Formats: sequence, structure tokens, C-alpha cells
Amino acid sequence: MQGDPEVLKLLNEQLTSELTAINQYFLHSKMQDNWGFTELAEHTRKESFEEMVHAEHITDRILLLDGLPNYQRLFSLRVGQTVREQFEADLAIEYEVVAR
Repeated sequence: MQGDPEVLKLLNEQLTSELTAINQYFLHSKMQDNWGFTELAEHTRKESFEEMVHAEHITDRILLLDGLPNYQRLFSLRVGQTVREQFEADLAIEYEVVAR
């Protein structure tokens, strides 16, 4: 089924947000684990995987509409240097995803 180009553009933008969140959360989880916050790291890692499921659903929809999912683009990651900074960065990316 041929999708509207504007819809495909918006879906790919949302996909970019999800892919960015996957990478940001995963990096934060590895940093947290390195700092000894293993339980927090596991939770953050699960968040990364949850974002992967969102990306999968968007990818499926783009393909259903005969579009090409763009996995080559990411927005800038916000890498927190402390747990607090990571929480703030991760919250900011969630707000941005919702705002799109």
C-alpha cells in the first residue's frame, strides 16, 4: 500500500527519535554499570530495549506503506556525566519524542 510521503516523513522522524533514545539509554546503562549501579543499569538497559520495540513497530508501519525506514540518521545524544545528568537527559528525550 503506497503511503502518503508526508506521513512517511513523519514516521521516519519518529523512528529517528526512537533510534536516538535506544543508543542514549544503552550508553547510559553501560556507564551506570561501570560506576557500580548495577540495578539501575539493568533498568536503563530495559528502557533501551523498550524503545527498540517502538522502533520495530514504526519500521513495520513504514514498510507496510511501501516506505524505506531510515536507520542511518540519529539526533544528537545527550550523554550525562552523572546519574542525575543522565536522568535529566533521558527525560528530555522522552519529552521530545512525545512532542513530535
